[in-house]
This record gives sequence, C-alpha cells and structure tokens, in this order.
Amino acid sequence: MGRENEDDGRKNCSSSSCPLPQNKSQKGNCLGCFSEDTLFDILTWLPAECLLSSARYTCKSWAALIRSSDFAEKHLLRSKPGIFLQNTKRPYGAQFLEVTDNGEFGVTTLEPNFPGRFVNSCDGLILLYENSSGVLNVTNPVTKQCVRVPMLLSHKLMYPPCAIVRVPRTGEFKLFASRILTESEVSNSHWHVLRLGRDSSWTGIAVETGDFEFRCTPIYTGGNDLYWITEQRVIVMDVDRETFRQFPLPQGPHRWHSQYLKMENRLASIIFVGGEGFQMHTFDPDSGNWTLYHEMKHLDYPTDGIEFLSEFFALWMNEELIIKLILLPTLNTLFFSYDMKTGGRLKKIDAIQEGSFDVGLHTNSLVSWKNTLL
Repeated sequence: MGRENEDDGRKNCSSSSCPLPQNKSQKGNCLGCFSEDTLFDILTWLPAECLLSSARYTCKSWAALIRSSDFAEKHLLRSKPGIFLQNTKRPYGAQFLEVTDNGEFGVTTLEPNFPGRFVNSCDGLILLYENSSGVLNVTNPVTKQCVRVPMLLSHKLMYPPCAIVRVPRTGEFKLFASRILTESEVSNSHWHVLRLGRDSSWTGIAVETGDFEFRCTPIYTGGNDLYWITEQRVIVMDVDRETFRQFPLPQGPHRWHSQYLKMENRLASIIFVGGEGFQMHTFDPDSGNWTLYHEMKHLDYPTDGIEFLSEFFALWMNEELIIKLILLPTLNTLFFSYDMKTGGRLKKIDAIQEGSFDVGLHTNSLVSWKNTLL
C-alpha cells in the first residue's frame, strides 16, 4: 500500500534514507557492519512502507527482525502521527498526510478501495464502517492485513457506537460496540466486546437503560479510557476491566453545540459561546470535572468569499486543531489548521483539495493483532 508501481519495490526508499546493501557481497554479510542491537535501532527509524517494500527483502536476518513483535512495538514508538484523509464516497479512496520537517504535509496515496469509512485508529489499526450494511472491518493500511467483523450494528447509523482500542496491560486489541434496542419507549444499550486474535464473535458484557442518543462515535484517548458521550452523560469505559463510570454533562445555554475530540491523552470539548466565539475544556475522568483550556474568538477563514454551512473541529495534532468546513452550495469540504501555540494562526491545508473528505488521526505502524506480522 502506498506504492503506485508494484514492480518498483523501493519507490519509497532513497539511498540516503534506507541503509540497504548496494551490492551482492554486502548482501551476503548484511549484519557484519553492525551489532544486532544497533541494526535493530537503526531500522526502527525507517518509514513502515520502506521496511515492508525493501528492507525486509535484503536478507533473512533483516526479514526476521522486521517481522518480530518487539520490532513493531519499538517502531511504533518512533512513528509520527498524521492525518488519514478519506473520500466519503465509494470507493472510499484514502491518503496519509504526515507532517514534514518544514511544517508542510508529505502525502502518500493508499490503495484505491477501503471496505468502509473511517471510525477510529489505534496503534496503526483502523476500524472501518460500511453504513449501508452495518459491517465493520479492521485493517492495517501498511501491512494490508484486514479482517471482517461479524455484523452487530444496525445499518445507516450517523455515529456508529463502536471503537477499536488496545489494552495497555496486555497489548491486546479489542472492539467495543453498543447495540441500542428500544422496547415500549425504553432504550437499552447492550454493550459488547470482540477480542481480536482471540475471539471471532461478540461477547455481551452489560445491559443498561438510559438515554443513548450518542453525540459522536466513542473517543479513545489511549490507556484504559474509552469515552461514550450521550445527550446528558459521559460514560467512561475501562477497556481492561470492561467496567463503566458515569458523569453528568454540564448544562447551559450553549452546551447543545458541543463538539468532542481527543486531545493527546485527554477528552476535550469545544463549546460555541455565541458572540464570544469558542471555549475548549478538558475532562478529568477521576473527578468528572471540566477545566477551561483555551478560548477562541470567531475564526475568519480565508475562503475567498465562499460561504460555508458549518465548521467542525475534526482532530487535534501537534498543538493544532484541524477544522473542517462544509461549503455552500456544493457541500464540499475545505480543511484549515488553527495553531494554538501562536495565539490562533489560521491557515488552509493546501495538501487537501476541495472535495468530499473526512479526516482522522492515524499512525502508520507494523503492529498486528495476529501472532505473526507478515
């Protein structure tokens, strides 16, 4: 994935960025120049695509090293987060945008088709949802591994109540989902979990009665906390113990317009406050309290006079907010970055053209839910 020409296995690797042997005699002694620990360390700095398309073909020793789970974990720690940009219309083509040293984006085109739209990403694995059928898929767009998940959700949901997470204690990937069933005007959430690599079906873990008009898809901030946000509550799920804590949402005249996103390892809320602009608050999962983090005035987007229908705070990355505008009358999208370090410098992301796109935070990795990588 990310290669336009399958015959050119080294397209993404230049001689200056990928320390591959240059002749056959070097290939026969590819570990002779470095100790195994040193080579391990050097290779973890290379892009994931380079490791798969070229480095692993150098010799059997390199291939075995790159295939190991220890290598995948170390490589993940050194990988930079970027933006997964996906077309919202079939065939759901996608690109990966990584911030370069000059602050611009390097763009890698991924394979043409994805089996669904982006829901969330965790350590390089992406959860995809096809709303016409309710089918979920988990994929690693670098290694091209993909698994179809047994159908559980009702189709045509705007905010699919599901997420992929990783348990810190064990390194295990899990999928959590809420299936809402209403009988006699009473809504019940049937919570389920699927443990990737262990279980091939969903397991029920709890049933709860309450308000289950979810405001967004569940937000995983890393660690043990997965957040489900309804009209009135924040439900904090411990992904290791598979237990819940609940906190009421603050009430006020503008709270209906709240938007929620992951801010590093915290849950953040951005609230429209009328003529004053916006406020960003962060959530403490121990106390249930919200703390004011940043205030923004109304944003003046450089759209050359084009009107827009709405603005959506899509994600947080490197102290910047990535903002999605829906334009009128086309309903196409434009994306802007808001720099919170410089007091709100706003600029258009030129790497994303006007179109119909969604974005998500993602990190390219070699991590797998399987016992072997390749």
